[in-house]
Amino acid sequence: MRTRWFSYVNNERGTQALQFLGLFPLILLSMLIIWQVGLISYSVVVAEAAARDGARAASAHDDNWKEIAKNSAYGLEVEVSGGPGEDVATVKVKAKAPIISLPWIENMKFEFTADAVMPMEKKRE
Repeated sequence: MRTRWFSYVNNERGTQALQFLGLFPLILLSMLIIWQVGLISYSVVVAEAAARDGARAASAHDDNWKEIAKNSAYGLEVEVSGGPGEDVATVKVKAKAPIISLPWIENMKFEFTADAVMPMEKKRE
């Protein structure tokens, strides 16, 4: 009986499967975190480009500068403010980054603001 018990205790079959099952949730979580960081980075780049495009249109005296900024930020929820001024056109884009839904993290939000300033061009007549 005692030798049989030691044969079960010293048997290492299946330990790799157990180690994988123990680490698999951590691997999944790390992949989701990397994906979320990528989504946030992409959103920041798109919002900055949208602010720059809106400021460029506003500095060229285009009346549709808000729509240009919103269309440039395709796929993001954005609020555009600012506009042409006397010397410069300032456009601010407030955006929300898409968030991966996880069951244990419900109300996570990531909002940020990107702005751009362009000098006003001379109005064509």
